[in-house]
Order: sequence, then C-alpha cells, then structure tokens
Amino acid sequence: MLSSLPAPPLRWIPCVIALAIALFLPAPARADLLGHGPALMAGYSPDEDASGTAQDLALVSIGWRWRWDGADAIDAFLEKAHIDFSWAVEPMIGGVFGDAEAFETSVVPYVQLRPLGLEGIVPYFEAGIGLAYTSLRNYALGSRIELSDNVGLGVAFEDGSGRQWSAGYRFRHLSHAGMFGEHNEGLNAHFLTFHVAL
Repeated sequence: MLSSLPAPPLRWIPCVIALAIALFLPAPARADLLGHGPALMAGYSPDEDASGTAQDLALVSIGWRWRWDGADAIDAFLEKAHIDFSWAVEPMIGGVFGDAEAFETSVVPYVQLRPLGLEGIVPYFEAGIGLAYTSLRNYALGSRIELSDNVGLGVAFEDGSGRQWSAGYRFRHLSHAGMFGEHNEGLNAHFLTFHVAL
C-alpha cells in the first residue's frame, strides 16, 4: 500500500529533511500533560469530488508537536476562570488513500485550552489555522497550497511509568479562501489524534 503513495514534489523534499532533523534536535522543556513529542493523525473524509460523486478518503499523517506556555498576560487573565492557555505548532507529513491518492504536508499553530487544577485525565480544547500542501486532484480545491482550519478536543493523561499521552478528535477544513484561484470547494475531514510527550 505504501508503494502506491505518490512521490512528493521535489520542492517539498527540504521540508521533509528539516522535519527529520528537527526530531533529533533538543526540544524545549516539557510542559505538563501537553508537552512536546511525536504526533499522529488518522482521518476520514466522505466529501464529494469535483464531479459531485461521494468519495471515501483515508488520511494518515505523522509529525511532531511543540508546545509552549501562553503569554503571561493571557495566562493571568484566563487563570481567573481556571483555564490554562498554551500554544503548539505541528509540522505534519502524510498521505491520502482510498478513492484518491495524494501526498500532503502542513504546518499548523494551535491554541490549546484546558481546565486548571485537574489531575489524572485532563480534557482540552484546541483550534488552529495554518498552511497545507496537497497533491490531491479532482476536488476543485483550486490550488495545491491551502489553508488548514482545525478545531478539536480530547483528553491528556499520564500512564503508570510517567509517560504523558493525549488522544482526541479533530475536524479539519482545507480551502484557500479564494486567494489562489476561482475554484474553492474545500475538503472536510475528521481525525483521531494521538500524541506522546517525551
């Protein structure tokens, strides 16, 4: 199945190399249950193609999540409502399989909110907008470069060995908001997300 994944365009190979190098660089200090570490997204899209035919697409991406605490002023304001604010950046690379096959990569910054004072299983909410590249054809996306709009929720928890994990649901909408062409049908997808903080 992996052999059927289209080869990435040559201009994206430096991005792949940069991501691989970044995996081995020293990472910022761990920040509680949503710290830095590898991330995985497995998703599904039932959207129609450009001809109006419903398609079944499976999407799988791997990458890395870096997380930082929020700005002091925002933290102090939200702390009054017992909410912890942080932000993260996720560079991801992956493929589309099923009724169509494609290569995709993205870099998305996220805002993450979670209640303060909880231990064990901690819920969180996240939202972010970033850039994505997709080689997906016949979906009237109008461009290979797209905006990646994301919103999700999940839970973070720690296992018996002290390793920190998170699992959640994420909704993603790809489109270019009319900036890169006339066609802009967009593509919606639903993802399960997994992350481990190292």
